[in-house]
Amino acid sequence: MRIVVIGGSGFIGSHLCKHLGLAGHQVAVVRRPYTVERLLAACTTNATQNLNTSSDEDQGYAIVNLAGASVNRGRWSAHDRKEILTSRVATTKAVVTAICQAPQPPHAYVQASAIGYYGTSFDATFTEDDAPGDDFLATVCTLWEQAAQPVYQRTRVVYIRLGMVLGKDGGALPSLLPLFRIGLGGTVGNGRQWVSWIHVADASALIEWSLRDDRITGPLNATAPHPVQMRDFTGAIARQLHRPHLLSAPAPILRLALGQRAQLVLTGQRVLPAKAAALHFQFAFPHLDAALADIL
Repeated sequence: MRIVVIGGSGFIGSHLCKHLGLAGHQVAVVRRPYTVERLLAACTTNATQNLNTSSDEDQGYAIVNLAGASVNRGRWSAHDRKEILTSRVATTKAVVTAICQAPQPPHAYVQASAIGYYGTSFDATFTEDDAPGDDFLATVCTLWEQAAQPVYQRTRVVYIRLGMVLGKDGGALPSLLPLFRIGLGGTVGNGRQWVSWIHVADASALIEWSLRDDRITGPLNATAPHPVQMRDFTGAIARQLHRPHLLSAPAPILRLALGQRAQLVLTGQRVLPAKAAALHFQFAFPHLDAALADIL
């Protein structure tokens, strides 16, 4: 396929574009500003190529939307929260308008979302069938996904609900490693909160799989099949780096340092990739130790 990637220069986007290229797809990256005119031009160009082709193997074009301001920003002030929400919803609305105006709809529209959709819990386990939570991130994810609903009239839509994506060049891991390397790493909060993680290679593979497989529609959890609690997550990092795992970052200190953003590390959710398992997707890194060994 020809695949238009919106937000393709970020951490996940750059890995995805490389993966798509190696899989034989043609990739076109749309960068800021994400205006309707720029997005419509990308759709029109790829739709025109599809109309002019005579190949039976040509599957048309698809769109992946990864755009959105990082949630790892500031103390989640009112300004931060507004930027996190509007950067996702406004871009999605522009994409929807472009798709509805394009001469030919894409084969599929895949949009990033997050497991923050489910809210947080120390005890519950969530799959794609569960309802949304009621905290800030759950509200963001709900509005983000709802903004794409008009696209259902034109094509297949998939929401990739991403967990904590692990890689050496982005995401949460690089900010943790310096402390561990000097022997000051440890658990966070009470250590009981769940970390539903995924290797960036598996996240990319899941997105590419969802583009190809017409059985996949609606939400798709992008998490490894074996989530772990925070104390086991930080312990695994220390073990891979051959460093001690003795200290802890108490919740009051994190709240003082990070403000409302502390909820990202002090709370969590145990999320399973039920759809991927039911459709027999093969994770390259289903277990944390193997994933960290590959990355570190």
